Amino acid sequence: MRSAVDDLSTRARIRDAAIAVFGKQGFSATIRAVAAEAGVSPGLVIHHFGSKAGLREACDHHVLAETAGQGIRKTDPEAVGTQIQDFLSHPEQYAHEIAYVRQSLGDESDAGDAFFDAVVAQTRAIIEAGIAGGTIRAFDDVATTAVVVATNSLAMLVLGRHAARASGTSELGPDMLRVLTLPTVDLYTHGFYTDTRFLDAARAALAEPAPEPTGTGTAS
Repeated sequence: MRSAVDDLSTRARIRDAAIAVFGKQGFSATIRAVAAEAGVSPGLVIHHFGSKAGLREACDHHVLAETAGQGIRKTDPEAVGTQIQDFLSHPEQYAHEIAYVRQSLGDESDAGDAFFDAVVAQTRAIIEAGIAGGTIRAFDDVATTAVVVATNSLAMLVLGRHAARASGTSELGPDMLRVLTLPTVDLYTHGFYTDTRFLDAARAALAEPAPEPTGTGTAS
C-alpha cells in the first residue's frame, strides 16, 4: 500500500505532467497522454483526479497559485529584482506554466473563462496589496483597473511571437525579458502622457450623452 506521502508525490507528478502536456497539446490532450508523460497508468490518473475535468481543475489551481505568489512579490521592489534574476538564471522552470497559461487564454470554454476571471481577481488583490503597502497609487475603480492590467499583462503571452519579432528577441526568453522589462516598468512608473489633458478629454467625452447613430442607407 502506498503511503500518504507517496500518494501526494504521485499526484503532484501527474499534475505537473498534465500542465506540460496541456501546454503543448491543448486541452484536447488525452488522459492517456498525460499518463505516459507522468510514467503512470491512465487508471492511476483517474484514481487521483476523477476525470480529465478534475485534472484540469487541479492544474488551474496550481498554476494560479504560482502566479499569485509571483504577483504579490511584484508589490515589493526587492522581491521583483530577485524574481527577475531567477527567471534570467532559470527560464526553463517557467516554460510549462507559460505554455499552459497561453492555452488557457485561447480556450473558449467555461474553464477558460474561469481561468481568466481568476487572473483578474488575483490582479485586483495585487493592486490592493500594493495600495496598502504604498507601492501602487490608489485608483478610483480598482476592479476595472485590474481588468486593464491583467489584460495588458496576459497580452504578452498571447502576442509573444510578434513581440519577439518586433524586438529582435527569442519568444518569451531571457533576452526578451532584458529588452522589455525596463520600458514596461518605466511606463508603469511614470505613465505615458505628460499631463492630464487626454484624461480630461476622455472624461468630458464620456460625460456627454452618446450621439444618435446616423443611418447609412437612403430613404425610399
